[in-house]
Amino acid sequence: MAMPRCKIVLVDAYCICQYIEHLRLLPQRGGRQPVSFHDCMATAPSAHSGFGVRLMALFRVGKAGVERKSVKSVCPYCGVGCGIVMDVADGRIVKVTGDKNHPTNFGRLCTKGSSCHVPVTAPGRADAAYARIAGSSDQGAIPMSEAISRTANGLRTIIDRDGPDAVSFYVSGQMSLEAQYLANKLCKGFIGTNNIESNSRLCMASAASGYKLSIGADGPPGSYQDFDQADLFFVIGANMADCHPILFLRMMVRVKAGAKLIVVDPRRNTTADKADLFLQVKPGTDLALLNGLLHLLVEQGGIDRDFISAFTEGWDAMPQFLADYAPPRVAEITGIPEADLRQAAQWIAKAGEWMTCWTMGLNQSTHGTWNTNAICNLHLATGAICRPGSGPFSLTGQPNAMGGREMGYMGPGLPGQRATISEADRLFVEDAWGVPHGTLRVESGAGTVAMFEEMVKGRIKACWIICTNPVASVSNRKTVIAGLEAAELVVTQDVYVDTETNRHAHIILPGALWAEAEGVMINSERNLTLMQKAVDPPGEAMADWEIIARVACEMGYRDAFTYACAEDVFEEIRQLSTAAQKSATGRSKTRPVWRTPGGVA
Repeated sequence: MAMPRCKIVLVDAYCICQYIEHLRLLPQRGGRQPVSFHDCMATAPSAHSGFGVRLMALFRVGKAGVERKSVKSVCPYCGVGCGIVMDVADGRIVKVTGDKNHPTNFGRLCTKGSSCHVPVTAPGRADAAYARIAGSSDQGAIPMSEAISRTANGLRTIIDRDGPDAVSFYVSGQMSLEAQYLANKLCKGFIGTNNIESNSRLCMASAASGYKLSIGADGPPGSYQDFDQADLFFVIGANMADCHPILFLRMMVRVKAGAKLIVVDPRRNTTADKADLFLQVKPGTDLALLNGLLHLLVEQGGIDRDFISAFTEGWDAMPQFLADYAPPRVAEITGIPEADLRQAAQWIAKAGEWMTCWTMGLNQSTHGTWNTNAICNLHLATGAICRPGSGPFSLTGQPNAMGGREMGYMGPGLPGQRATISEADRLFVEDAWGVPHGTLRVESGAGTVAMFEEMVKGRIKACWIICTNPVASVSNRKTVIAGLEAAELVVTQDVYVDTETNRHAHIILPGALWAEAEGVMINSERNLTLMQKAVDPPGEAMADWEIIARVACEMGYRDAFTYACAEDVFEEIRQLSTAAQKSATGRSKTRPVWRTPGGVA
């Protein structure tokens, strides 16, 4: 007799405990027929409230078959971009493991990565569209098609009446590459405004600006493979052990093999505990430290003058600038003993290959761009750039913030590392998008905070917020709320219904999570990973790129926004990016520029 097939069933710990307890008490109840396990499942708290510890149990349920598959994708959390494999059974993700063949993590996953499927089935998912009820601040469910039409008609009405600059977009580094591209295309190429900002303005904008000023492009000049060849790591403003654990583990393999680790932070964090040299800097004095290290490198003869002469320009101004950063003065400013400053400079000078890793500790600063300039100066001075094991490497916070920067979804950016300030770039993109020359505008907004201030003043009357929660994350929360309350139309696009920002929305569009749609993410080293669809989105939720495309079509741009799938959008991106690389090759002889970032004060 054939054994019945087995089926994976997701159950609660509560169910199992109830069932075991019932069986234990069965003899005391006179052998009365026990309740079934499924009865216990039906009464479990999580069956109603969504709470409870999820377990996987294997049960025989007759001959019912099980649809089981493995789907490769990328972790949706930080910018490291670890490859994952999802185990899917009966339309649910039951387990996530690291992809052993992915070049980022080779199978390793942190706690967040291994549990990244939990939010997919968390309570509160947006499975329908919502709209503000007339005469009320409450919102009621409406069909998705109606919500898309209302969004398109609302935007069109405001544009026709008040002009394109009355409309704005606030997008996210968590969107897929395809969604970021289409949002920027719609905003700049067809609506005709540069009022598009991203939550990357709160984190990576200063690193992006610093890269552009120092080396000419917002492209980190290195890769994760450099971690395997560096002789020294200079980690500043980044607690890698807690925030980028997979890269931290990769770094520590090299440290255990003999590489040195210098950590700079106001606090002795988990990363600092592993340091060979910990520099406990006073908050806000990182710039003086970086300039002081360059002063010492010059003093100790630790710079590469041949490299400086052959590949950079502007060095002649640096010695006079660095004169203000003598070791005693820097020690006084930073609170770091002079001996430790000299030790750090000596180690950098003697290191064959060395990397700098930094993130929000330097980026979220009033002079964050200068911090990146100062780091690039150190690497240019020592020639430790664009070599295996060397380079200034900014660690990204969001899974596709690097992709958004490539797509130009902030300020004057255009796809493929282009910008509206370049006439050649404008003409190229206008031709690619099929819009008249002169459509793309040179000027851009003043940033995220200024965008909400413009809403308060009534100059911006509509804002489409996608995959981010500015009421919770943008500084000066009162201004954000005041701007949303003053706006005529606030459209939010999210995977959850009840967020701080959604409460101020006129229309809520339900988006699909990363595992429910296809798309591409780009990690900190600019490696592309395909997110493959593992499960269906709930209700009427759909992929962000598809929502943007459908709204654009209803606004009258059907010829430019009709796509059959995410792959069609990616192919369009690829064409622009390939041309950009050819163009960049023609500019490859442009030299990095020395910057004199800030004063001593």
